[in-house]
Amino acid sequence: MNAEMIITTSVVAMVEEREKVKAKTLAAFIGLSEAMSFELRTTGKKYSALSSFLSGGRYHYFSLTNPEESADLAMKQVDAVFWNALMDKSGIRAFMSAKKQQEFDRLVSEGQTPPFELEAIKATFADLYEKRADMMEEGMIDLFRRLSWNYKTNNPVRMEKKLIVERVLNSYGMVNNSVANELDDLIRVLSVYDGKPIPEHRHGMYAVIADAMAQKDSIVDTEYFTMKVFKKGSGHIVFKDNALPLVDQCNRVIARALPGALPAASGRKAA
Repeated sequence: MNAEMIITTSVVAMVEEREKVKAKTLAAFIGLSEAMSFELRTTGKKYSALSSFLSGGRYHYFSLTNPEESADLAMKQVDAVFWNALMDKSGIRAFMSAKKQQEFDRLVSEGQTPPFELEAIKATFADLYEKRADMMEEGMIDLFRRLSWNYKTNNPVRMEKKLIVERVLNSYGMVNNSVANELDDLIRVLSVYDGKPIPEHRHGMYAVIADAMAQKDSIVDTEYFTMKVFKKGSGHIVFKDNALPLVDQCNRVIARALPGALPAASGRKAA
């Protein structure tokens, strides 16, 4: 069969349409590549939420037959990573308890944050700032509740000069992020009671403990206490003298939150 016989007008048209598909596809990928560049430049992250979405990461599914719906799904992931970047850069995490941070991180992971729009940002930050004192005290009370009472140095009804915190290190000998966040809660509250600026969360207890472990030093020193970290993962905390009046204030907060938890008298004079 002569090849010229199959070069019909319809085949030529198909080739032309194929070139149109190629051009549109290239334009789409160029646009997506630019969008990912904008995202990474803004968030400062090493990974792209948009790229993860498009590659099916986190079990994302989308359809090109409904571009508006697919774009909305993609933006949920982009909004989440933008929120995460803003929270990190703003320093607002310094006001958030470990529990609140975990809740926020879950929303980010699931792509369930509000749209990253100005009104939502203003409302969220105003709410967090208004509740900052409550969140910090909530974090301190959470730490108090999870203290192990299996050690004679801990008093189950109040915080004393010495206390022991479990799971400072995990089973692999690495710093337990959630426990480090709870210790940050304690330091934040002590700093507020002491009239000092709230420490920057990016230089919190996780980094302090990790640095000590890297230096083969089991003693972690902070402004308000020292903590000896044991290989089994527990941390033995001894409050410094300057922190004792502040600890008494913490005990009064615990008493308000847990009525009847503390004995009537304290061995120290309250600040």
